[in-house]
Amino acid sequence: MGLLFYIVYQCILHGSARTSSAPQTANGSMHRRWMTIAALSFAATQVAAFDHQDFCVAVKQLTAAAEGDVGLWIDRTTRNAGMRLDCAKKEVEFVRFSYMPAASMTEVWRAARVLEWSTTRCGSSLWKDAIDNGWSIVLDIASADGGHARLTAQCR
Repeated sequence: MGLLFYIVYQCILHGSARTSSAPQTANGSMHRRWMTIAALSFAATQVAAFDHQDFCVAVKQLTAAAEGDVGLWIDRTTRNAGMRLDCAKKEVEFVRFSYMPAASMTEVWRAARVLEWSTTRCGSSLWKDAIDNGWSIVLDIASADGGHARLTAQCR
């Protein structure tokens, strides 16, 4: 990042202040402007670049905090059962336990839950950026009578 700031500094220095009394040519001035724009664009890209390690650290903290919510009811039939994180697999898993019967976990139900799960995850820049960078954000639901659904958020 230090090199980037040096390049931006040089572009600004040489683009705004002349070091000689010779007039600047249009090409030289235009070249410096494009170099400044390119350097600033690169800086914006570096700032906005997704950092897998930073994301993993942040989700580790979120997972630890979520332990306090284990056992809380999310709705009439569903309890929070925590979160799991696997940084090597790039996977975050939200675990739920439901008292709904396994027979109600139909394909129609799954499709509706995937849409709902994806909409809420992709509405958050934290989760959307992770998904866009190869992470799986999964909702794992187990029912009392042995049913199981594993739903992965998909951003479009």
